[in-house]
Amino acid sequence: MRFSLNIDYPLEKMEKSKKILEVWPYFKYFDRVPVGFCIVPRFFTRVFGIDYRKIFEDVETHYYWLLQFAKYQIENIPCDFCTEPVIYVHPYFDNVIASSAFGVEVAWPENETLQAIPTMKDVSEIESFKIPEPDAGLCGKTIEWWLKMKELAGNTEITFNSQKGRVEIAPLTLLGLGPHMIAVDLVGTDFYWWMLEYPDECHRLLDKITKGLISIEENARKIDSKKQGPVQLAEDSAQIMSDAMFREFTVPYDKILYERFGSGMSGSRGMHMCGNSIHLHKTLVEDLKISSFNNFGSLVPPEVAARNMGGKVFMSGNIDPVLMKNGTKQEVKKACMEALEAIAPYGGFILSDGANVCPGTPLENLAAFTEASEEYAARHPELFQGEK
Repeated sequence: MRFSLNIDYPLEKMEKSKKILEVWPYFKYFDRVPVGFCIVPRFFTRVFGIDYRKIFEDVETHYYWLLQFAKYQIENIPCDFCTEPVIYVHPYFDNVIASSAFGVEVAWPENETLQAIPTMKDVSEIESFKIPEPDAGLCGKTIEWWLKMKELAGNTEITFNSQKGRVEIAPLTLLGLGPHMIAVDLVGTDFYWWMLEYPDECHRLLDKITKGLISIEENARKIDSKKQGPVQLAEDSAQIMSDAMFREFTVPYDKILYERFGSGMSGSRGMHMCGNSIHLHKTLVEDLKISSFNNFGSLVPPEVAARNMGGKVFMSGNIDPVLMKNGTKQEVKKACMEALEAIAPYGGFILSDGANVCPGTPLENLAAFTEASEEYAARHPELFQGEK
C-alpha cells in the first residue's frame, strides 16, 4: 500500500455521533446537541510545523497531508466529525477555485490562505467578459486532483484501532461561492459602487457568472455521477449591502443555482454568511427559502438568530473565533451555553464556530463545546430523547 494510517478512535464514539446526527434533520436531538467545527488545512499546518504552501506542491503531497489532518482532528478535537470508520477527503484550494476560473489572479502565500486578486479594472470590461470553460483555472486542477485522489484512495490502508476502515473521496462539486462573492473577487470593492452607478452592467456580469457556474457544476456532475448533497453557497461579501440591494443583486442569481442543483432535495439550500447578517434574515428565509444557515457570523447575537430563524432552518454557529483562540476555556464555554440556551430549544442546531477555527486555537477551548453541549443536555432533559 502507498499510504497507511491507524487512527486511535473507538467505534463506540462513532456510533454515538451517528445517532446524534441521524435525528438532527428532524429538528430533534438524541442525547445532546451536535458539535461541529469549520476547521480547514491552515489550522493543521501550524500544528504539524509545515508551511501552508507545502500542501499544494503536488496531488500526492496534498492527499498525504489531508489524511494526517483528518487523523489529528478525529483523535484530538471532540466533535461529531466521525460517524463511521471512514476518512472523507477532497482537493482543497481555499475559496478561490471558482473565482480563478473567471479570471482572478491567485496569490499563493507561504503561510496564509490562497488569495483572489481582482483583475477587472473598468466597468466597460463587462461587455467583453467571456463565460469560462468549465475546466478553467483551478476548476480543472481540482478535477485532475480529484480523479488522482480516487486512485490514491485505492492504494491506502486505513484502520481505526486496528479495525479496517477506508478513504472516500467526497463528491466532486465546484459550487461554493455565490455569484455576488465571485463578482467582488473579480472586481474588488469597486463592485459596490458599480452596482449603484451601473446596475444594468452589474446584472450582466452576475448573469454571466451564474451561467458559468452552471456550466462548471454540470461538468463536475458528469465526471462524478454519484448523488450530490445539498447546494451550499457562501455570500460573505453581500452582508454589508442593504436588504434592497441584496434582493436585487444577490437573491435572483442564488435562486437560479438553488433551483438548478437542489430542486426536490430535502435540506438543499445551504447558506453561509460571515459578518452581521441580521437585516438579511427575513429575505434569506422568505425569498431564498434557505434550509440551513451554516457557521453564521459571530456578530449575530444567538437570541436574534433564534428569533428570526429558529425552527425554520437548520443553524450551525456561531461562537466568536477570536474568543475561541484568545479567551479562556470558561469564557468559551459561557458563550457556548448562551448560544445553546437561545437556539437549541428550536431544534436543528449544531454548536459550532462563527466562522472558521483560527490557527493556534487551544484544544481545550475546542473541547469546551462538547462539554457545554453535555451540560446543557443535563439541564434540559426534556429536549433529548436518547440515552443519558
